[in-house]
Amino acid sequence: MTSPSEFSNINGRTSSPLDSDLSQPLSRRQRLLGLARATRDNYIPRLTGQVTQIASGASRAFATPGSDLYDEQGNVIFPKDASITLFPSYTRQVGDKYYIDIKGWVSCPGLMTRKNRLILSLVRQVTRYNSANSDQAIHQLESDKLKQDMLQDDVSDLESFHSEASKDSNPDQLRNVTSSSSSVQTGPSAFNNEELMKERLASFIARSIPNAALTVVIGSHVVHSEIAEKEVFTDASGNFETTVQTSYLPSVIQVKANSDDTIFSFQDVMFVPGEGIGVISDIDDTVKLTGVIGDKRELMTNLLLKEVTTWSIPPVISWYDNIKKLDNVSFHYVSNSPWQLFSTIEQYFRAVKLPYGSFHLKHYTGNIISSLMEPSSSRKKKSLDKILNDFPEKKFICVGDSGEADLEAYVDLAKSHPGHILSINIRVVEDSLSDVDDNKILNELVRILTTKRRVTSSSATPQPVEIPNLIDLSDDSPVSTPQAEERRAKLPPMIPKKPTNLKGNSLEKKPPLPRRDYLARAHTDSELASKPTVIELTTVESPPLPKRPDAVLHHAKTESDEAFSQHENNLFDNLQNIYDSPNFYELEEMDRKGANWIRRVITSLQDLEGSGTELRLFSDGDQQFFANSTEDLRNLKR
Repeated sequence: MTSPSEFSNINGRTSSPLDSDLSQPLSRRQRLLGLARATRDNYIPRLTGQVTQIASGASRAFATPGSDLYDEQGNVIFPKDASITLFPSYTRQVGDKYYIDIKGWVSCPGLMTRKNRLILSLVRQVTRYNSANSDQAIHQLESDKLKQDMLQDDVSDLESFHSEASKDSNPDQLRNVTSSSSSVQTGPSAFNNEELMKERLASFIARSIPNAALTVVIGSHVVHSEIAEKEVFTDASGNFETTVQTSYLPSVIQVKANSDDTIFSFQDVMFVPGEGIGVISDIDDTVKLTGVIGDKRELMTNLLLKEVTTWSIPPVISWYDNIKKLDNVSFHYVSNSPWQLFSTIEQYFRAVKLPYGSFHLKHYTGNIISSLMEPSSSRKKKSLDKILNDFPEKKFICVGDSGEADLEAYVDLAKSHPGHILSINIRVVEDSLSDVDDNKILNELVRILTTKRRVTSSSATPQPVEIPNLIDLSDDSPVSTPQAEERRAKLPPMIPKKPTNLKGNSLEKKPPLPRRDYLARAHTDSELASKPTVIELTTVESPPLPKRPDAVLHHAKTESDEAFSQHENNLFDNLQNIYDSPNFYELEEMDRKGANWIRRVITSLQDLEGSGTELRLFSDGDQQFFANSTEDLRNLKR
């Protein structure tokens, strides 16, 4: 018989006489007590340790390798090279209150990671003249996977992105792109181009800092007991935007990091008057040559390698400068360009001396090319509506170009705010109106706009002609003067006015002819003799009064009214001079882009009906347009 010392239980423990009772079956109560003790001794300490680890280092998931992103108070630990960029915004006064808009971006310089090296390599291929791999490079730059780096991105994430990016293309081709980029020509010119390209791409490869706590402080022109402050946080893209209200006259804006007083930025307050004229303008291909609808390779080359002065459009710059000289004029630039291009845009504005104003750009989506070429009017809607809501007493003119959806964006704005948009001015971009001949389509669009403008100006505010009482029954005779006698001798005798009580009721249309049923068929004499003919005569109203001369009509009908009445239901008429196409459907077959522009303009005219907004198209050589538009604003200011 085996001794108790040699007996082992199921846990591998050597039993003793003291625990020999373990060999006996355990009751249910004993099993539950054992489970509770095991939970207390093992699981609770482990769970407590995990919770403590999460609470003390919640930011480790957002940390760069080897460092924490948050301090003990939960504030972001900014890198020493972090910076706060403030974008130009406006300040407005409502009553005795001031409203200061602040928006900006918090970032730090990007690292030369594998993803950023790939971006630089692809950009070199796109901008290099006659590169065989440019099409493939453009395709990869259009990938939505090239998102902005965040402060929490680590090496493993970048490697996983690179492996995913390589799946979309042939690995051999990707290797060719990378290797061929190293064979760029050397020399001073190549070095300068390389440095310029890196400088303009710096904001695209920079790392945004999300969830950063900032404090906005609004300074005062005079000593004030309480200075307005407001705490804001950056969003997932490192951007922030807020409005601060003050009861004192603001002077300067300061934004600083809560966790590091050495990271801050200042900006002067930009006051915008509540009345006067406001110019809402696009940027790309409106005041700056960008080539949004052109070749993608040329677009990237102009953006990254060309000097900013080569982007200028002298007629538009001169036009804006003349408008700026008027009183109470403000400029608001609303564009689909991403904020990452603001530093380059600001360099251009300073170089060509364009009027400064508030800027309203969009957030970068990670697609470099699409962020520049996306013709989206919905992205502008929020900014456009905010400007008009903030300045209800201002009148605005809108300026855009035919390369994007500026026309529809401004028409929707005019419909939403009738009476506030004076004019919509669209700059004609080369090769944007037609697949065949831009000039023919432009001439047809100008004809449609001119016809509409002439009819509107002649019938917008008809003035009734006052008809004096030509029958004078008074006994007093007017005093006769030599001038009156001479005038009376030259004029024909006046037609006396018919007394009101002798006038009949005017008819809007001619009375119908009486019915003549007896002429419906022929009748013989016998039928007529045997059966009497009953003729039903309808009651005929009095005939209309004779037409009076034009001089005594209340509203003289002009030739333009008659011309427009023929076209108001179908403005697609008179297309014979466009490629000899007798109707719009044939024009669509020959020139789809041109037909689309005619439809867009006519639809816009219909939508603008009653809004008080005039639609205009202009080209860079149209000096008459620039002179007339400036003179119209000058007369409006008077």
